[in-house]
Amino acid sequence: MTSALLLAAGNATRLGEIRNDFAKANVPVGDTTPLRFALEALRQAGYRRVWINLHYKADQVREQAMRYAGDLEINFLYEGKLLGTGGTLLEVSQRDFKLPQLILNAKIFGDFNLKQMLDNEPGSLLLHPKTDVSNFGGFYYKPNMQIDGLAAKGQSLDPTKQCAVFTGICTPHQLWLDRLHLARKQSPHDLLCIVRHGLLPALAQDPTHAQAILHRGDWCEISTPQRVAEAIKLVPSTTSHVS
Repeated sequence: MTSALLLAAGNATRLGEIRNDFAKANVPVGDTTPLRFALEALRQAGYRRVWINLHYKADQVREQAMRYAGDLEINFLYEGKLLGTGGTLLEVSQRDFKLPQLILNAKIFGDFNLKQMLDNEPGSLLLHPKTDVSNFGGFYYKPNMQIDGLAAKGQSLDPTKQCAVFTGICTPHQLWLDRLHLARKQSPHDLLCIVRHGLLPALAQDPTHAQAILHRGDWCEISTPQRVAEAIKLVPSTTSHVS
């Protein structure tokens, strides 16, 4: 059964006053929300089982997820204390006895093809070369599309390398999980990050395992009020043909 992990537990602190009323996944953008958009995109792409992690305004996220689940099998992971993206991936993988086939952040919109992600190998990251890397950070990639390291936000870019913003969509690799298990043993109480504690150590172990997939269409995320306003302009053009 095709499965996905939808990350929806963030505290939404950068949303300012908007967070008083909404979890980030539930922020109204046009006539939809990131959560509704993601669930409909996953269903259209043929995914059948979805894990959603919960923390801030958990009841609000849960209620909307069930309203728009359709025929998706929804499973919730409530995090009384945030686990971090890597900790969430560890917990879901342990409960399901396998990795989800896709990870998707519940704060994004775009006309990307989630069905196509099923055809890509584990360790594939969907990158957006049209977004300004200086505002988000991103990943370097080689001409053969192998991921070649992290370009952290605020740091000077290497002009000799190609770089693009990470969209928040990826197909996780077993090597990431192995490194996350190791990080958990070393620091049992720390938040774990999929990138910092999973992907990057896995790259050091096997530089060939992770691949960049470029998406040159629409993409945006809503972590700040300004980005919410930008998303409102974009969403009507993306929701009609996302797959």
